[in-house]
Amino acid sequence: MSHPYDQPIRDITDYIYNHEITDPEAYTAARIALLDALGCAIETFSKSHAARQLLGPIIPGTTVPHGFKVPGTAYQLDPVKGTFDLGVLTRYLDHNDALGGAEWGHPSDNIPALLTITDHLSRTSTSTTTSPPTPTPTPTAPPTIHTLLTTLIKSYEIQGHYQLHNAFNTHNIDHTILTKLSSTALVSYLLGHTPQTTQSLLSHVWMDGHPSRLYRSRDTTVPRKGWAAGDASSRAVQLCLLGSRAAEAMGGVPDALSARGNGFWGRFPEGFRFPESGMGSETVKRVMFKVMPVEGHGIAAVEGAVVQAGRMRGLGVGVEEVDVVEVRTTWAAGHIISRPGRGRGRLEGPAERDHCLEFVVAVALVKGGVLVVEDYGDEGGWVENPVVEELRGRIVVRVDEGLTSDYLDPAKRSIGAGVLVRLKGGRVLEEVLVEFPVGHARNSRTRDEVRRKFVRNMRLMFAEEEIERVLRLVEVDELRVCEFVDLFARGGENDTAGGGGERARL
Repeated sequence: MSHPYDQPIRDITDYIYNHEITDPEAYTAARIALLDALGCAIETFSKSHAARQLLGPIIPGTTVPHGFKVPGTAYQLDPVKGTFDLGVLTRYLDHNDALGGAEWGHPSDNIPALLTITDHLSRTSTSTTTSPPTPTPTPTAPPTIHTLLTTLIKSYEIQGHYQLHNAFNTHNIDHTILTKLSSTALVSYLLGHTPQTTQSLLSHVWMDGHPSRLYRSRDTTVPRKGWAAGDASSRAVQLCLLGSRAAEAMGGVPDALSARGNGFWGRFPEGFRFPESGMGSETVKRVMFKVMPVEGHGIAAVEGAVVQAGRMRGLGVGVEEVDVVEVRTTWAAGHIISRPGRGRGRLEGPAERDHCLEFVVAVALVKGGVLVVEDYGDEGGWVENPVVEELRGRIVVRVDEGLTSDYLDPAKRSIGAGVLVRLKGGRVLEEVLVEFPVGHARNSRTRDEVRRKFVRNMRLMFAEEEIERVLRLVEVDELRVCEFVDLFARGGENDTAGGGGERARL
């Protein structure tokens, strides 16, 4: 097939091969994003038995020379499974960064693929053991922290631009399609592929059958939502590694998007608005970091509920005196995480609870504070708690056009919610409106809180001096990626939470 690839595919390759990142602030933001994602990985390994079950070689006992050392574990895996495992750890507890737009997604879902491949290239390039030849990475050999951060910035930018105007969820396509797209583009670049090979691999992304978002939907939320990103990013790595060794077999389709009838666009006649130009380095600077493990659209409502809980304490009013809680929020929140409580029954598992706006608001009101990971478990004390369940049934979620417009406005990008409490007897506690919750790029407390979150998560498995070393070395642009990854390795294969070394005091 000799005709050019579809323009959006060419635009991506032009950006990743020809656009230079020069903004120091983008690199600062990228370092924060990298540390936040790795902190989330450590937290997940420490706290989630379900996530740990997904880790390790498919065939127990398999070892991979010079393999990727999965952070927080003793596993040393091939790049595909290593990417999957880190993708699970980064995403499973819904505590990693997020980005809004017509579609909601998590740009840090790309980090596992980028970290695994840059580690693989830096590790194999320094090995003295004879191994099959590998392509020379385009940026540097071996890749450094600067290489990793540059590709991180670009992966965020690709995903961010596609999310801005395209609501894949309205077509029952999971947002992890963009993880696969962005990761494939940058991993192909890192492996030293030509732009033409990268275009071919991107066409395979569009030809793949894309996951239904059924596992994220209102009545069918299941734990797969926690490993879907790892699945997508590991597929990206698989495609790119196949492109390195089987170029003929991996030939692409130039009109994978536009082919009449069977192209991606043809299968969705509603159409998509793919970015034509303008990709730079802004997206990484405006992601939302989650300082609490709540689905991003619900964070502002939780903050508002905590304020209202404080007011109620000050008035000597208990939650049993609440008649109605009115939550005014965006269309995205109403569509994605509103699960009306009255008469609905039990929320099955943490995956459904952290995606229930009514549940997180009810717990915040009763608890008087923000939620932590343990609050979603059966042992957390809130599941089937009669007070929480009664209050959940009294929460009314209303989509507000103004908040939705501000959420979609590129000049504002708020993620607001208002919480109003009506008490029995007619008294009203006026609405608490939160437009830029902690974690939002426009909240002045965000960066300090994200750093605290990273340290708090790392303390689950690492000593203070180890944490300080990570914070110091992530600033060293020339550091080989494999040396950075080594900082997160732990001891025995059967280590679980806190078992990998001296545990620092909390």
